[in-house]
Amino acid sequence: MADAVVGQLVNRLVQVVDENVVLIKEIKNQVDTLVGDLKSLEAYLKQASKKQSASDNDVLKDVVDKIRGVVSDAEDAISKYTVERKKYKDKGWVRCFQSPAYYARVKASAKEIQGIIEKVERIRRNHGEDLKELIHDNNPKDQPAALPIMAPVVEEVDVVGFDGEATTIKNLLKGGSNDLTVISIEGMAGLGKTTLTKMVFEDRDIQFEFFTRLWVYVSKTFNRRQIFLDILSSFTKTTKDFQNMSDQSLVDKIKEYLKGGKYFIVVDDVWRENDWDCLKIAFPDSKNGSRVLLTTRHHTVASHADSTRDPHQLKFLENEESWELLKKKVFRKERCPKPLEDTGKRIALKCNGLPLAVVVIAGVLDKNSTAAEWKQLAEDPFPVINKENQSYNTLVKLSYDHLHYTLKDCFLYLGVFPTGHEIAAWKLIRLWIAEGFILPAEGGNRLELEGTAEKYLKELVDRNLLMVLKRRADGQIKTCRIHDTLHEFCKTEAAAKNLFHEMDGVRLESLKKTPRRICVHSTVLDFLKSERKPSGEHVHSFLSFCSNEIDTPIEHLATIPKSFPILRVMDVESLKFKLLPKQLYELSYLKYLAVSTDLKLLPKVFSRLWNIQTLVFNTTENSLEVKADIWSMSKLRHVHSNTSMLLPPPPKNNSGSIEIQTLSTISPSSCTEEILEKTPNLQKLGIRGNLAELMESKGGVSLFDNLQRLDYLENLKLINNVHQTSKLRRFPHADKFPRTLRTMTLSNTSFEWKDLNILGSLDELEVLKLEENAFRGEFCDLSNIVFKQLQYLRIGRTNLLSWKVSKDSFPALKHLILRHCTALEAVPCDFAQVESLKVMELFCTNKKAATSAKEIQKLNGFQLLTYPPDH
Repeated sequence: MADAVVGQLVNRLVQVVDENVVLIKEIKNQVDTLVGDLKSLEAYLKQASKKQSASDNDVLKDVVDKIRGVVSDAEDAISKYTVERKKYKDKGWVRCFQSPAYYARVKASAKEIQGIIEKVERIRRNHGEDLKELIHDNNPKDQPAALPIMAPVVEEVDVVGFDGEATTIKNLLKGGSNDLTVISIEGMAGLGKTTLTKMVFEDRDIQFEFFTRLWVYVSKTFNRRQIFLDILSSFTKTTKDFQNMSDQSLVDKIKEYLKGGKYFIVVDDVWRENDWDCLKIAFPDSKNGSRVLLTTRHHTVASHADSTRDPHQLKFLENEESWELLKKKVFRKERCPKPLEDTGKRIALKCNGLPLAVVVIAGVLDKNSTAAEWKQLAEDPFPVINKENQSYNTLVKLSYDHLHYTLKDCFLYLGVFPTGHEIAAWKLIRLWIAEGFILPAEGGNRLELEGTAEKYLKELVDRNLLMVLKRRADGQIKTCRIHDTLHEFCKTEAAAKNLFHEMDGVRLESLKKTPRRICVHSTVLDFLKSERKPSGEHVHSFLSFCSNEIDTPIEHLATIPKSFPILRVMDVESLKFKLLPKQLYELSYLKYLAVSTDLKLLPKVFSRLWNIQTLVFNTTENSLEVKADIWSMSKLRHVHSNTSMLLPPPPKNNSGSIEIQTLSTISPSSCTEEILEKTPNLQKLGIRGNLAELMESKGGVSLFDNLQRLDYLENLKLINNVHQTSKLRRFPHADKFPRTLRTMTLSNTSFEWKDLNILGSLDELEVLKLEENAFRGEFCDLSNIVFKQLQYLRIGRTNLLSWKVSKDSFPALKHLILRHCTALEAVPCDFAQVESLKVMELFCTNKKAATSAKEIQKLNGFQLLTYPPDH
């Protein structure tokens, strides 16, 4: 509804005012007037919205769009003013009040706000009569009922019509000669090339057939060097040593890694013949049955890549298959009601066998939709679908238009990531919050923002607008990806709304209007070092995502805060800087910062960034000493680092706590009573370093004992990164663990197996990962221990020889993963009686253990994965 949209916008402006109330004293009257006028207009719209929906009425739509612009202008005006005001404040108040320039700034800002107030008045004057007509119209035009918001859960497992084709491709991959063979799949966009290829790539038989499996995403914006670096990063996890190599040297290095074993490489979405020719020279023919699977939209490319046979042409879905797919997407595992079947088949028929069309249509249906709503969609689901010239924007817009207003910007924002980018769910959620897309409900708690954002993420997946790539051990979304067709829609629509603009190959001054957010990926260095430095006083966000780190001179990083003084978001994690420029600390509005540096300390001046909510700080150093007064940064919620952070003690005269929910990872010495008292809302804690310092008792008390203060802690990771041959002397008592723990990870701790009975007493524990010698000892007896809620158990490298459990030890276990347990003689036979067990994985164990697992599988029926496959 229009009033709800405007209400959200007004609340966003009120939040900005509240956050800066001290700094806007001199213009507070003008700002209050503006907010009051907007609230008055909101009330007016509320009456009009009872008669019409904003999506159905041009007047309401126009008013909402104009108010959106007014609020954005007001935010910018307040931001610019407070940035200047803070500069004067930092110089001293007396000097500030004596400065003519200061009063000139106050006067200019007041005038700017007054101009915005006049814009609101013009909106009221120009549209007032139209709104009155809507309010007093007792017979509004009949509008078709809006289709419901909820939609089915959709993931890549819901595929139809590909089983036969997957078998064909698998046979081509596994059969034939030992020569390197290229297999091509061709088909139009949205037909399911990537879906089919993913099925084959993740097939268990294929996983064990090929020693090395790689996925290379090409796309229309082909960059051979970047692709070569991406391939090398799959082997080395870093590309630092290869940055200065020539392309031919990169090719030679890739060949070195590939020539030893039997490999399977997917080359996805190739657009031109020459693109393939530039890549194929890196794939050696070792005469061992290696394979390359290529997908493309173009027949000429497919034929050129595989000249020995006709390319595999991906077929359109049969009408029955389209209907089957639609049913799966809408009703999940439930049956379709009889009255809806004929209408549903008509809808499926109009999709003309295009899976993407079926998926998009399913995104606006719901199992509770009425027969009339299904009939409405069957009459005209979208303009005529033409197989030769598909209008994808029409398909996507159908689903987009049915999104709730709070979700639309969240969806379009996905376009800031590069095409084909694997998006970390936690990063996406934190960015949404920092961008202001997720606001606390009236009277709500700020700590609920992440939960709301997670619901939005799940809804986009449910609506077939986002694909899940990986899930966490607890089933939550870990990474996701947007289909390239939807990605293009997001970029186009976002640019039209001035939400963001992709700047690769585009100069900022060439745009008619400065976008609120800019993203630049492959050409970021060119963008920053251009002679005409980019600038934009209205730019809120600067984002750059690359698949590998790019060494960047400090002066280029300084360009960003100099050019964009009111940034809220700065994600340059893929750019690496030796130092951070002083200009960075002038970005007082910054809410999200992700950087990579060579620094070994976070300086005091960093605490000037008092608006920071999320900090991602990567460094090449083994530890990071935090000198900044993070305890005064009241909005800080999530701190991530790839190293061990040494936190400063809180000031003794500083009372109260802060909202930090994530600290990962910190040093053991930082787990003091004073620090953990300041962070009672911690939900995720990672501790890295010499864990003896954490565990060992001094005077009957250890630092670990302080963790019991954390009443909301759900995820605890303990990483002992000190090389030692002896076991840690002390395992914490059960009453020292937070009782809310759901996920726990131990690495290199070398505890004794008998101590596992303590973890068995944690009633809420669902996920337990025992990595790299977390426990050592040849015998483990868990027969008298019950892990009540444990659903996921992973045991990494260990010297375990014999293992004993009972049928009651794991009543809820679904996944059991054993990695590098090379000495283990057998998997306990009692797992055959664990009815909840769904998957068992054995990676690099031994033949005896694998054989015992196969015998257990015959009795239980769970899915068994073993590697190597001959075990």
